[in-house]
Parts: sequence; structure tokens; C-alpha cells
Amino acid sequence: MDGSLFKVMMRNKIKKTVQAALLILLSISATPARADRLETRYPERVVSMNLCTDQFAMLLASERQLISVSKLASNPMLSVMSEAAKRYPVNFGGAEEIYLMNPDLVIAGTYTNQTTVELLRGLGIEVVQVPPVRTINDIASELRRLGGLLGRQQRAEELASDFEQAITKAVEAQPNRKPRAAVYYANGYTAGDGSLVNEIIKTSGLQNIANNLGLKGTSKLPLEQLILENPQVLVEGTQFSDKPALAFELLAHPALQRTLGNSGKVLVEDKYTICGLPFVTEAIKKLANQAARLEPNENE
Repeated sequence: MDGSLFKVMMRNKIKKTVQAALLILLSISATPARADRLETRYPERVVSMNLCTDQFAMLLASERQLISVSKLASNPMLSVMSEAAKRYPVNFGGAEEIYLMNPDLVIAGTYTNQTTVELLRGLGIEVVQVPPVRTINDIASELRRLGGLLGRQQRAEELASDFEQAITKAVEAQPNRKPRAAVYYANGYTAGDGSLVNEIIKTSGLQNIANNLGLKGTSKLPLEQLILENPQVLVEGTQFSDKPALAFELLAHPALQRTLGNSGKVLVEDKYTICGLPFVTEAIKKLANQAARLEPNENE
């Protein structure tokens, strides 16, 4: 056989052998790589640094998945889950302290200090910001979204479904004619269209006079205007001190007391309305009970 032909044949043979070996190596290494890409990794060390996300996380996270909540989470006047929050280490929202906790996910609010958020992201930590929940429907949606983020889809679906059923029952139980309600907070503020409190009032079977006046969000409501609207029930929030305060003087005005007659006031603690959480059903129950006892004004 010609020597040059033999060399060509040997080179081709070696080339094919090397190619086959490479294909085998690639097939071996590619399989776990594809598996890694297909496998979803959920966070194992989660830090929450916002009052509302604290409670979402405590509701959803698995045991030992949540490693820290904000300092506000254990305040019983602000947090429905204040007792549960005592089981977790507290953070004060500082980038350094949170980084040292070695989290693989930080949950914050959209109003959380942006410098802290950017510092954490710059250090390679994933930060998810949760916007304020302003509608009843958004509560179930946020439960499902955060449940998916934490790998707790089943738990989230259970909570969301139970919440949706409770809201459906509340709507079905509404009286045909809805008594007039006024929300009146410190310094004469009310809650109108576009606020979660407004949705809570409507879901409970009351009509919010702020809507009749065209007020949106958190707005000032002069005492004179409130009295002219002749509400049957006054919805009050938490007074954070038992000492007299100018901010609450309007609530004790004699003219307002006469307007309310015997229907009086309903206290809906702020902890049920500050955050859009399933606990808003407690506020809805309180107001629904009041709505069921009241007859609408004769001029309606």
C-alpha cells in the first residue's frame, strides 16, 4: 500500500475516534447541565424587610426558610402576626446587617429605601419588591405570586382559595340597601376610591360617603361636610396613644356625636387594613355585622 495513502487513512481513523470520544463526553456532561437548567431552585434563606411582606412571608414560607423579619412585624398594633414574628430574628433594614445574614432572597416593599435595595443587588443578592396591595383581588394574586417565588405553591393556593371563598360569602350576604358609612381618621382624613379601605367598606355591605363626594385615596374630609352627609356609622382606626391628642379631637366633636345617633362608631384596627393581606376579612366581618344591624337613612 502506498505510504501516503496509509497515512491519510490513519489520520481519518484517528479523527473519527476523537470525534466519537468528544460526542460521548458531551452527551455525558450535557445531561446534568440540562437537568440543572430545568430544575427550579427556590430560596432557602429569605429575609423580609417590610411590614406587609413580613406577614406574607410568615404565612407562606416553609419551616426555617424565612430567617428574618422587620422590626415592625412584632408590633401588635401594626401586625396581625405579631406573636408569630417573635420567633424570627429582627432586621432594621440595613444593607450590611442583611448581607451578613447571607440570604439568597430579600423581599422588600416598593417604598423600601432604594439605596439599601441597590446595595444588596450590587452585592449579588436577589431583591424582590412587592407593591402595596390596593384591591381585594390583588390579595389572592399576591399570595399566589409570592408562593411561586418561594416554592410554596400549594400553601399559597390554599390560602388564596380560602380567602376568595370568604370574600364571595361576604358579597352574597350584603344587604340590598346599603347604610352610609364614613371613614374618619386622625386630623380629619378619610379613605376614598382607589384605597384598600374603600374596598373593604364596599365588600362589607356599606356605602362609603367619600365616594359620593368624589374623594380618592387618602383625602381630607372637613367635619362640616361629613355631618352634611349624615352617616349612620363612623369607621375609626387605631389611636396609638391613650393620651389626649389634637389629631383626634374632631372625633369627639358634639356635632358628630349627634349625627351618629345610637349607631355609634366601629373600630377597625389599623393592623387589618395597613397591608393587603387575607386578614382584611376580619375588618369586613366587623363592618358587615354593623351593616346588618342598620337600616338605611329614610332619604336614600
